[in-house]
Amino acid sequence: MVPDEIKFETFVDAQSTAFQEYVSSVIAKLPKTDKDYRSIQNKISGIYEQYPKVMDVFDTEQAAALTEQECAALITVVGLRNQLVEMETQAIYFRGCYDGVGYLQKAGIL
Repeated sequence: MVPDEIKFETFVDAQSTAFQEYVSSVIAKLPKTDKDYRSIQNKISGIYEQYPKVMDVFDTEQAAALTEQECAALITVVGLRNQLVEMETQAIYFRGCYDGVGYLQKAGIL
């Protein structure tokens, strides 16, 4: 039986946390739980060790002159970082779906 008036809390109210903290907590678990995610992080770290100037492109706000090999490494790193973002986005999406279903079950709707 569904009550006549259902009061829904906002996502932030229901979770008792800020959205960014929620997202960060989901992403923080990925290196521990997803071997592919960890593998990509390790590939990026290896490239940074081999080509330190590539990391400087992301860590500083100064222009950097790169060799042809460093440019190729930079392109590889950008692609790998995009893969990480896709994995993070997917993890956040599925966690949100899981939490949404749980919330609806708790509210007696499902």
